[in-house]
Formats: sequence, structure tokens, C-alpha cells
Amino acid sequence: MVVAAASFVAHFADTHASTPAASKQPLPQVSTQGDRIEFSTADGSGQLILLRHSWVAYGQVPPTSGSYLRVEVELTCDSGSVDYDPYNFQVFDQTGKLFETAIEGAGDSMLETGTLHAGERVRGTVAFDMPRSEATLLMSDDSNQTVTALKVPD
Repeated sequence: MVVAAASFVAHFADTHASTPAASKQPLPQVSTQGDRIEFSTADGSGQLILLRHSWVAYGQVPPTSGSYLRVEVELTCDSGSVDYDPYNFQVFDQTGKLFETAIEGAGDSMLETGTLHAGERVRGTVAFDMPRSEATLLMSDDSNQTVTALKVPD
């Protein structure tokens, strides 16, 4: 009986996605300018710029969802300092499902890790293993607090 119950619970957990816990942090405003948005962190301020995006069905490892969303971004620092890392990015689709960075899909121009100071900028690609759809790109700081968001059209 215990084995049957445990098997049922395990099967249910494997086949049903749980609803993410409610976040206590305020959701960032999504850009209405389309390709760029200003942001501020505890250490500085800058802009997140969406340069281009593409959907590809290949990478170092084939995507499990059928495609990688590749997003080329530029980060600028207007004041203070801004830390950057490909793992500071996530996307969620139209249904609200969250996808983490998939470095195996970013190709040769993957965003590096570093710190920008006032007047500096960096470009790079972040990728996500997800089914093709409109998405919202989230950028967080090193403490996993969401800093800003941009819509990525299909």
C-alpha cells in the first residue's frame, strides 16, 4: 500500500507542474519602447537593449523543446556599476512558464560575466530551451531580484 501511494505521488509530481510560489518582490515594468528599457540596481543604473532574437533548432546539445530562443542583448552602465552574467536572465512564455538560461544554445557569442562601470557597454547572447512563442525576457541582479523585463516577439 505504501509503495502504491508513493508511486502515485511520484507520478503525479512528474506529470503536473506546480504553480511557482508567489514572489514578494514587485514585478518590473515591461518596456513599451520595444527594444530597450532603463533599469536601476542598488549599485548602478543602465539600459537593457534587445538587439535581435532568433529561433534555432540546434546547439551544442539539441533543444529538448524543439527550439532555442537566442537573444542578443547589449547592457550599458550609465552610473555606478552593473554586474552581468548570462545566468541573470530568464524568460517566461505567454502561459507564464519560466525558462532558465540554456548556455548550450547560446553559440559562440554567449554573454560573458563581468562588471560594467559608468560609460561602458557589453554585448552577448543568452539562450533558452523553450517552445516557440512570444516571451518576456527578465533580467535579475546578483541577489536574484528582478531588475527589468522586455517583451520578445515570436
